[in-house]
Amino acid sequence: MAIALNTAQKQFYTLYIDLLASVLNGTQPPSLPEDFNWEYACRNAQNNSVANILSYTLDKVNVKPSQTVINVLKNEQRLHILKETSQLFDVEKVLAQFEKEGIKNIPLKGYFMKHLYPQTDLRTMTDIDILVDKRDFKKIEQVFLNLGYKNANVLNAREIHFKRDLLYFEIQSTINSNNDSFFDDIWSRVKPRDGYSYSYEMLPEDFYLYMVYHTAKHFKSGGMGIRMVMDICVFLNACPNLNFDYISERLREMELSAYEQKLRELSVNWFSAEPTQINAFGEFVLYCSTYGQRVVSFFQSNQRTEHGYWIKQFFPPYSRMKGLYDYLEKFPILLPFSWVQYWGRRALFDRDIHIKRGITERANNLDKESGEFLINLMNELEIK
Repeated sequence: MAIALNTAQKQFYTLYIDLLASVLNGTQPPSLPEDFNWEYACRNAQNNSVANILSYTLDKVNVKPSQTVINVLKNEQRLHILKETSQLFDVEKVLAQFEKEGIKNIPLKGYFMKHLYPQTDLRTMTDIDILVDKRDFKKIEQVFLNLGYKNANVLNAREIHFKRDLLYFEIQSTINSNNDSFFDDIWSRVKPRDGYSYSYEMLPEDFYLYMVYHTAKHFKSGGMGIRMVMDICVFLNACPNLNFDYISERLREMELSAYEQKLRELSVNWFSAEPTQINAFGEFVLYCSTYGQRVVSFFQSNQRTEHGYWIKQFFPPYSRMKGLYDYLEKFPILLPFSWVQYWGRRALFDRDIHIKRGITERANNLDKESGEFLINLMNELEIK
């Protein structure tokens, strides 16, 4: 599928977006044509983590899908209700232990966003992100092990991950990407959450800035899906009195002013009462799944040629390796040693080197028209 949509595709996606928006807004779904492609809508919704939202339109639409599609969507709904119940219970259990151990924390993204949606199960969480002080990593690991979780052994000096059943926690020591420092002072701009002494929340303006920054990170590293656009509109509706003077000032520092404006316009257009329009930014979002597309990642990260791709694969840049190995912060000259350490671990312990799969993935690339489309979009959004 090319990024740019033809007329028929735009007509389909307009109805698809309006279906999702009707659930968020509590309005009547759009009138569907008899040949509406419910099978494709279902697959797309699954790929974008919004199938549970689409399931709530089934009783109201004028054109019903096949029983197969109904079963898939209803199963998605049941799964996410079950998963949500488990997630919410276990998050609070973990935070209670953090409180007991005096571990400062800031729950991120979906944990708060869920409660801004009309129903909490409408906002799925693939994983649960919590910001902490890195000096507490050892205490945090013991908390999770005591609660029956396993360390996922993710190779990242800035994060530790834990998993159990349907639950996956990402414990982060920073919310900055690469060499950025925009959120280095975030701990000085938070407030304690009601009922907690060690759990904090960002001010609404900083939370919004983080959402924009986070989506931009995904945009730059492979793309972003429809749920990220949806989150922006839901948040703006829930917080109508944001201080945009402060937000605009910080966006200029981040060089995300043009991007945020276009993202906000897109989100409001798609998920409010406005007539839905699908522009170039929207076409790109619809091309991607929840967290983007691998082929876009290759294209955006200067891996557009075979030569560039393999150099990046075998010799990851300093900005990436610094996030894996702390010692590079003080001793960047040890970058070549970190490459040896990186490949040694992957070959001997993780055993996740798949050269054949890498060659197959690299064979897929954006066609010329889609490549030009993406370059023009990045220029329009002033994404660097």
